[in-house]
Amino acid sequence: MIPVRVAVGAIRRGGRFFLQRRDLESARFPGLWEFPGGKAEPAETLEAALLRELREELEWTPERAEPLGAVEHDYGGFRVELHLFLCEGPMPLDAQLAWGWFAPGEMARLPMPAANLRLVSLLGSGAPQL
Repeated sequence: MIPVRVAVGAIRRGGRFFLQRRDLESARFPGLWEFPGGKAEPAETLEAALLRELREELEWTPERAEPLGAVEHDYGGFRVELHLFLCEGPMPLDAQLAWGWFAPGEMARLPMPAANLRLVSLLGSGAPQL
């Protein structure tokens, strides 16, 4: 099974990162917290997908987006390949869903999709300073 390629942003402000909560009516992972982003189109680069998704979801464009790493996860009926980008830029964001700013230790205690939770380890003290 070919994994779905997904680009997500770890939007940083100070030592905290932006997460949004999926709608409670969502067909997949309702009410779980996740990094903003989405699927890459077939001919789209991961960075282009990230920028498009952040504009669509948050009406926001980062000044910088640096790749941090990726995880692949099998959810049973589908596989995802999540690519995490460290993002910074001017605030505010225009989020339509519930949202918050969290330290990595706080994220580890939130209900998150498994693939997103695995990305949290990439945000530890080793995250590069932009």
